[in-house]
Amino acid sequence: MAADPSLPRERERKLVSAEKILVIDEEASLEQAYGAMLRASFAFMFSHGVRPRSQPGHHIVIIDFVRQRIDKKHAGLMTVFDRLRRKRNTALYDDSGFVSKHDVEEALAAAREYLEVIRTEIERRQPASRGGKV
Repeated sequence: MAADPSLPRERERKLVSAEKILVIDEEASLEQAYGAMLRASFAFMFSHGVRPRSQPGHHIVIIDFVRQRIDKKHAGLMTVFDRLRRKRNTALYDDSGFVSKHDVEEALAAAREYLEVIRTEIERRQPASRGGKV
């Protein structure tokens, strides 16, 4: 199964959006940064011929899928990704959820690194697909 060609643009757009809205809305910025990481994960799954399903707990399943297949040197980045998932859920579904500027800055840095790692992993697996661009 080929990766959806809209995903690279969508995940990049979400990251750019997250960076721009940080000055006015930390929670929305964190949501966008997390969304960029999630979209990159979709592309990674597609590169393995797997399509993610929307069901309860699917974000955990997606993170676990990537964690099991990505180089172990990125374990810390995967831990940050999962922490962002929990932080996002708290902010989104619980009135006590608070997102600080520091939280978002960490999310943005992690998202930038994650998108690059995923891009590299996909290109390594499928160097000839779509001209090597992801």
